[in-house]
Amino acid sequence: MVDELNVKEKMPTSGSVKKVVIFLHGYGADGADLFSLSEPLSEQLPHCFFASPDAPRKCGASPFGFEWFPIPDIDGSTFADMMKALASSEKLIIKLIDGYKKRFSLEYQDIVLLGFSQGCMISLNIGLRQLNELGGIVGISGRLLMPESLEERREGSYPPVILIHGDADEVVPISSMHDAEKVLNKINVNFSTHTSKNIGHGIAPDGLAKALEFIKNIFS
Repeated sequence: MVDELNVKEKMPTSGSVKKVVIFLHGYGADGADLFSLSEPLSEQLPHCFFASPDAPRKCGASPFGFEWFPIPDIDGSTFADMMKALASSEKLIIKLIDGYKKRFSLEYQDIVLLGFSQGCMISLNIGLRQLNELGGIVGISGRLLMPESLEERREGSYPPVILIHGDADEVVPISSMHDAEKVLNKINVNFSTHTSKNIGHGIAPDGLAKALEFIKNIFS
């Protein structure tokens, strides 16, 4: 069992770490997939440290990639397998967050999760169910896991969220974003959404610009 994540890291252009953005990649990808976003973002976030871990599990459907948890409809795993892996991956991500918090003498509010697809799902799960003190969550092309149980949770504070989705997404339909909106409204999360027109399962320039605007507002 993996006890820590393999992580790509980028120091701030200013040399002084005051904020952290952690990228969480999608199913079958790896940390390098989103790490390239650190280049354009670092120009606008000079005091921000960027981290992009590989998920801890080899992907069942893509032998050269990784997964945060298996997907029963794709790889034949069970719901129990999925939940066990999800819990394990969340512990490793929270360990990573706590490590940066201690290493750079930061607060949870100084840390933002940016997740794509399956990385979006686990980012939302961590921020809305466990670390509600996080600075914010950027969720791109994903969905809420187990929304019914989230609706039943205690009332309380949640990190701000932005959901970004392409309206031509054939992997995770944009209806998943609309479903998430209903739940986030119900539990009083401060959130916004952005739809990238004619974009499939990916990150468009306008979506990245919205993510940057959101992060800059959080860190201002």
